[in-house]
Amino acid sequence: MYWADALVENLNGTQLISTGISPSGPIHVGNMREILTGDILYKASLDKKLESRFIYLCDDLDPLRKVYPFLDASYSQYVGMPLSYIPAPEGDGKYSDYFLKPFLETLKKINVNVEVISTTGLYREGKLAEAIDIAMNHREEIAKIMHDVAGYDIGPEWYPYEPRCSKCGKINSSTVTKYENPYAYYKCKACGNEDKADIRKDDGKMPWRVEWPAKWYALGVTIEPFGKDHAAAGGSYDTGKEIAAKIFKISPPVPLMYERILLKGVGVMHSSTGVAITASEVTTFAPPEILRFLIARNDPGRHIDFDPGMGLLNLIDDYEKMERAYFGLDESNNENFKRIYEMSRIKILDAPEKINFRHIVTLIQIYRDDNSFFSALKRSGYDKDQIDDYLKNEIVIAKYWLSKYAPENIKFSLTDKQFLLTDDQRSILQEFLDKLASVEWTSDSIHTVIYDIIGDRKLTPKDVFTLFYRVFIDKDKGPRLGYFLSSMDKNYVVDRIKSLIQNDSTQ
Repeated sequence: MYWADALVENLNGTQLISTGISPSGPIHVGNMREILTGDILYKASLDKKLESRFIYLCDDLDPLRKVYPFLDASYSQYVGMPLSYIPAPEGDGKYSDYFLKPFLETLKKINVNVEVISTTGLYREGKLAEAIDIAMNHREEIAKIMHDVAGYDIGPEWYPYEPRCSKCGKINSSTVTKYENPYAYYKCKACGNEDKADIRKDDGKMPWRVEWPAKWYALGVTIEPFGKDHAAAGGSYDTGKEIAAKIFKISPPVPLMYERILLKGVGVMHSSTGVAITASEVTTFAPPEILRFLIARNDPGRHIDFDPGMGLLNLIDDYEKMERAYFGLDESNNENFKRIYEMSRIKILDAPEKINFRHIVTLIQIYRDDNSFFSALKRSGYDKDQIDDYLKNEIVIAKYWLSKYAPENIKFSLTDKQFLLTDDQRSILQEFLDKLASVEWTSDSIHTVIYDIIGDRKLTPKDVFTLFYRVFIDKDKGPRLGYFLSSMDKNYVVDRIKSLIQNDSTQ
């Protein structure tokens, strides 16, 4: 059974699937495992006919931890202040909104429909006030849980609340000195200010390990995916479920731990270090369903290596094969392929897309003008009178991928360079021309002709393929040869080979 269906199989009643990401910097591909895992679980619960909601908690009351590499030095003055109270790196908006906006735009592109809830708003509207009061009145019990489960030694003066200083604005430097509902009295260690914070407002926040179960309590969360760092022994889920049960008297959400997405050749992505590819960037160099497919096809407990180069092209191939299998045109060795495809697709199709992405990548490097490109598309089986919006977008994406992420062995341009042929090379090319007279100009037919030549002459595919690549792109490697040759006008292919043979014979 598909992993998302297995998780919701025995659930009943109303479900609230919750996810959360702090907008402390650009939201990257690694972060997308959180939101897309939640979205897939949400869709699985709807398919089971469960009344369900799906929320994304934007942790914008979290403090700025440090001056990240993508910020200028002036941001040192804002360290410790909530993200929702800091100016954006550009423009007039807030810091948190600056990084949230492109993320939300990406969610629309990849068909994620989620309720966005600001944590600042939750505090400001008093929706966490009851939970804060409960925590403040049970601080000794919470401290004991933190000690017993996580090994934290918390002093008797500790309160599960972090006031936002009314003078310097920092939210991680004040110490609560007294609590009388609804006020937490405090002293700021950074500026010496003494004041009181109203727990019914965003005058402060709970520390993460208390805030997490408090959100479960206040919002009624029933399912929540989270990363392996939270799932470690003694981690925030372990303390959270104890606090939920013993302090808030609720059952913790059904958990789903997911592994990280690693950037191939680099490792774990962190926006704080600048080592990451943003989620919004991915939709500029890959079709939108591919980001969903990356998450949907992998069991959450397995880490994912994301390769924006050749790995991406192979990933798109895998998606297109699964799409064809879904429509009964190919077979799949994955028993969950239908469910994976349903969780990956952006729109419901009556039939698979006819032009695959790899073929588009090849065509746009052969044909520089729209008319020639469209003619080649028609030869490939494109049956529309004009290029539709979907294909236009695919072309834009392919061009961007080629310019920024494609490996060199994928890039090419046609050549008219002349070079001397060996007797064997001349013979191979001449035999190819002779056989073309009775062959249909399709990738499969061309592929068969070339392999017949290889077999008859007892050659290696590499020797013959390299010859053809040198003839047309002056490289040792190139696109899949049958597709590549069939993508070009037959007369051009014949004339190019003849020119080499004839030029060679005059030397």
